[in-house]
Amino acid sequence: MNETIRQRKERSIWSKQAAGYDRRTMRIYEEAYALSIRKARAVLSPEHRVLEIGCGTGIIALGIAPHAAHVMGTDISPEMIEVARRKAEQQALSNVAFRVSDGYALPFEECTFDSVLVFNTLHVVKEPQALLGEAHRLLKPSGHLVSATDCYAEPVPFPTRLKLEVQRLLHRVGVIPFTSYFTQEDLRRLIERCAFEVVETDVLHAAPVNAYVLARKGNS
Repeated sequence: MNETIRQRKERSIWSKQAAGYDRRTMRIYEEAYALSIRKARAVLSPEHRVLEIGCGTGIIALGIAPHAAHVMGTDISPEMIEVARRKAEQQALSNVAFRVSDGYALPFEECTFDSVLVFNTLHVVKEPQALLGEAHRLLKPSGHLVSATDCYAEPVPFPTRLKLEVQRLLHRVGVIPFTSYFTQEDLRRLIERCAFEVVETDVLHAAPVNAYVLARKGNS
């Protein structure tokens, strides 16, 4: 699959969801997002420059903005970025910027950011290791990767498993283009293979398991 096709597929699924994303997501995952913001804030200092890859409508980027010097949110979907920008204007946040960018090749110099956030993204992209490679490149030495990822291969109650089986079918027929079925251990190994040292893990949502990982940049 060439890059143009991959980008189009990744962009299309999120652009279709942008308008109602906050309403649908917060109805189910409001507590998980609150925990994500709290976890990310705990890593930050007021002088930190922060990047979020796959920021969507900016829920987390806007939530951490008062605790950092500057936050840059990137997403492949122009529609998602437009929603995030409107919210930033409404909240009068001057230290947050959003731009449309492909997370596999971001237009920033290496070692630019103190922390890189990758929330709810690694399981729905074709090459999660490529995003983690960019995070590693852009982090300052010993900078932190802060992430949470749905781990669909973990045990869940039957009603949730049934929904995940429908999702798996949609993935197989191409309606959902990219989905990885991680266990928490799979996720940990992936992050470590990309030259990060895992510092902390947690579960932010039980079914499906939303696995939090805090990791520190290691040597390439």
